[in-house]
Amino acid sequence: ATFAGINLVGYYYDGSGIGQTGQLHGGFDATGKSRDSNGGYVQATYVLPTSTKVGVSWGESNLDGNSGETFKSLKDEMWTVGAYHPLTKSVNLVAEYNNLETDTGVAGANATGKARTVSLGAILFF
Repeated sequence: ATFAGINLVGYYYDGSGIGQTGQLHGGFDATGKSRDSNGGYVQATYVLPTSTKVGVSWGESNLDGNSGETFKSLKDEMWTVGAYHPLTKSVNLVAEYNNLETDTGVAGANATGKARTVSLGAILFF
């Protein structure tokens, strides 16, 4: 949806055997039984008078373990804050800050991870 320079995007998914993060990655256990997964994404952007677009997004992806497996669920969660400036019709300058957290859901294990990154660069559209 777009209104007065503000753009909103959102989606949700729910499936079985499709995996998480990468298509079919972890979608099945060692016995061939499918695993359930779900997640979603929301994003809001705004175009400034300088044509620079600023935005924030958040997303989550979950993979459920099957009975008898060592993990209960796998969860990835990420949010991003970014600025995107059109240098030419085909090139946008990009600056983003990303915060990713993952939890493997293994009982009794410190199986979490975090990554905080800054990305600077350009996107070429063709």
